Amino acid sequence: MAHQDLSKSPGDEIFQHLERNTNIYLQTQNQHIQSQNNCDNQIPQLITQIIPQITSLRQIKLVNSLVQTGDGQIYSVKLICQNCKKQIQTKLCRRVGKGTFMVSCLLLLCSFGILCLACLPCYMDDCKDIIHICPDCQHPNGSTPYQFFE
Repeated sequence: MAHQDLSKSPGDEIFQHLERNTNIYLQTQNQHIQSQNNCDNQIPQLITQIIPQITSLRQIKLVNSLVQTGDGQIYSVKLICQNCKKQIQTKLCRRVGKGTFMVSCLLLLCSFGILCLACLPCYMDDCKDIIHICPDCQHPNGSTPYQFFE
């Protein structure tokens, strides 16, 4: 199994934190054992101490926080563009969709034909579909349709 070079990964600060705290934990544990042994020389006692197995840093798998697509996301997300293969923060583009038209029709029926109320969802960003666009190549990387009944 090939080992990933953890020092070059996006989670470098996690690696350093784990390495630093593992050493501190081991030092503290050794000092505690030595102080217990020095105090208990006069009265023999059975001391049972459970030391958890220290996981090797090579066994830890760092998980990348990038999502695959913007599908279902209502906020801008970090992902790798499917077209240009760059790591990007998506740009949101809002467009009128089926859900917007359904709300418009519902408002038209409920407002007894007042057209200006029926057009209102077409001007509200919260009632539009969300398209995740790559800021570099303008390729769509997922969408979230507006759903009136959630």
